[in-house]
Amino acid sequence: MQITPLVELKVRVERLQAKMLEKGLDGVIIMENTDLFYFAGSMQQGFFFIPSTGEPLFLVRRNYERARSESSWENIFPLESLRDIPKFIADHGIAALRKMGLELDVLPVKIYQSIGKIFSRVDIIDISRAIREIRMIKSPYELEYFRQAGKKALAVYRQIPSLLQEGKSELLFSAELENLYRRAGHQGVLRMRAFNAEMYFGHVYFGESGALHTFVDSCTGGRGLTTACPQGAGRKTLKSHEPVGVDYASIYEGYIVDHTRTFSLGALPGDLERAYEVAVEIQEAIIKQAFPGASCVDLYQLALDLAEKRGLAFNFMGCGPEHVKFVGHGIGLEIDELPIIGKGSPYNLLEGMVVALEPKFIFPGRGMVGLENAWYISHNGPEKLSPIPDKLVSVPL
Repeated sequence: MQITPLVELKVRVERLQAKMLEKGLDGVIIMENTDLFYFAGSMQQGFFFIPSTGEPLFLVRRNYERARSESSWENIFPLESLRDIPKFIADHGIAALRKMGLELDVLPVKIYQSIGKIFSRVDIIDISRAIREIRMIKSPYELEYFRQAGKKALAVYRQIPSLLQEGKSELLFSAELENLYRRAGHQGVLRMRAFNAEMYFGHVYFGESGALHTFVDSCTGGRGLTTACPQGAGRKTLKSHEPVGVDYASIYEGYIVDHTRTFSLGALPGDLERAYEVAVEIQEAIIKQAFPGASCVDLYQLALDLAEKRGLAFNFMGCGPEHVKFVGHGIGLEIDELPIIGKGSPYNLLEGMVVALEPKFIFPGRGMVGLENAWYISHNGPEKLSPIPDKLVSVPL
């Protein structure tokens, strides 16, 4: 089981402390699961206090023993009550807090109010943007986990054609895929940060199911099995000559490689094959310019312009009013990380980012064709982290 080395955790904390000093913060309390894992090395329930200088403090409500075995930090203590947090901080050498950061993008109001009462004389500000910007730059240590996730994605991809059978349901197909991923070590949870956003392993869809939008901020969704979970695999059965979309996330030790491929039983109609070729063309055009310093807005506009030039603007990244305004996004421990390669993005690409590019075309009543790959951004050029062939796969009937 992965234990994040202390040297890696210290670099992460030091980067946040630099942001804290810029904002005049005396401390930050981390509570969100993924942020806890990133900074503390453990996702056990608790409060990870980071002072502006010096070592952090991990106060654990549940489970203390697991936190001790999972985290490389020294200062880990059991916490009985939230009211004890100020005393622990004082005993840690912080006599008075004037200004403190919390993850206000995800923190429930009830917990925020409780913290506010405990620290009634402390000015509380949102530190979530700084945390997300730190997390969007991946270390060499993290990059190796992405590469391992990519290898597992390739191993599963090679087995997909043998699973495609006319009359098979999306549900059965997804269960077979998920079995392969779990056997390969998939953790079984796909994390998202956005409010009310959720996903399981990803989405699979046959034919017209790939053109069904849903509440998730994606150009595809699938029908799902119930209105209580209106996304992903449903009971649609596979027919020949229709697109099969596999939009799954391979995960290794928490790190996500998002990838999409299009398959079919027998050849697709010519216009859908052409649209797939345009999706590959858009990917290649973006990758040629995806170096540190490139504007995320400009890369998105490049994709829009190519879709328009090829006569496919109506179908690009959705159709009609359901278009999403991006063609890529950051990935890491969550699938919806920064930066967004889309409309209004404030970011340029930076060395160390890992992004998923997903040019897709949606055809109402017919389905989705397109692809998605994960890329590591470096001065030497983008490194493809999803080592799956980009070709459209047509399985002979």
